[in-house]
Amino acid sequence: MAFISLAFWQCVLAHTMVTSSGFYLVVSVILGVSTTMAVQVHSVKRGVVSPANCTSEYSWMDDSQGHSACLTVAYVEGACSENNYDQPVLINGDSYDLPNSSIANPCYCSWSSYNLMMACTLCQGNTNTSIWEWAQWVSGCTTNSSWTQEYFPSGYMLAGDASIPYWATTNPATWTSATFNIINANATYQANPSYITPSASSSSSGSSSSPSSSDSNSSSKSTDVGAIVGGTIGGAAALLFLVIAAYLLYKRHVYRKGDRAFAINQQGTTLMSGTHNRIPSDTSNFAQSVSLSQQHEITYSSQPQTAYPSLQGSFSPLPRTDMSVYTSNSQRPDAIPMV
Repeated sequence: MAFISLAFWQCVLAHTMVTSSGFYLVVSVILGVSTTMAVQVHSVKRGVVSPANCTSEYSWMDDSQGHSACLTVAYVEGACSENNYDQPVLINGDSYDLPNSSIANPCYCSWSSYNLMMACTLCQGNTNTSIWEWAQWVSGCTTNSSWTQEYFPSGYMLAGDASIPYWATTNPATWTSATFNIINANATYQANPSYITPSASSSSSGSSSSPSSSDSNSSSKSTDVGAIVGGTIGGAAALLFLVIAAYLLYKRHVYRKGDRAFAINQQGTTLMSGTHNRIPSDTSNFAQSVSLSQQHEITYSSQPQTAYPSLQGSFSPLPRTDMSVYTSNSQRPDAIPMV
């Protein structure tokens, strides 16, 4: 940005104030400089873009949205530059810039930035390119050594639906010779083909290892699967609860119905038992009565019976001609004949 001293403006005013046209010229110069300064301070937003393309054989490097390694690294770098970053096409024989005092920041010095930048270098199909060692990358991040201890800086987020492939979160110090190794990266992808979507509240720091596989569940794909599984389990549990409740209600109904039937049978048995108990008692009394009657009839003596005491002395009753007594269990004894 150009700096114009106060003395300069004083000279200009001294030579141009003599005429009105000169005064207007000064005003025009001031407006022009002001406009230029305004344009330089407020740069035009161009978003996160990358014209660089990877060949189809490196599609396994893509994120969950199908963004290539080159576009994904643009999202990573853009997180620290107000989501304004352009990842250029790499000219054959060139390499992308190492971090330095002017461009180093938490995003550029992170593990995912290095891994994706080196992957973007290789995936474009250039035959005469080289990649940087991790030690060389770290040497440009001396401003804050903690920036090189994270796969992505804490408190930052990726724009849009971008995510970081799990293989890109690997600590570069663990690669063979501490240099990005595309064979090792592919093996990591085969073992865990998931993605990570950093959030502003999540911590992405570590000393020697990348996030565990459980952290990768934060990706959109894993989240969708978890929601489906959770909904299925919840629905099955609700259905099981309804089945158990219906079964218990049915058993309760059957139990009450059985109790009522048992009570009715019990009452009927009690009535029948009471009647049965009275029959022998009544029969016994009846037999006892019959027995007493028989005894009474058997005790008749052979003495003549005086039927009418008022007639005693006037005549003697005729002797009884039949003294036999008929006793039977099924027939009452005959009446005593008249005299």
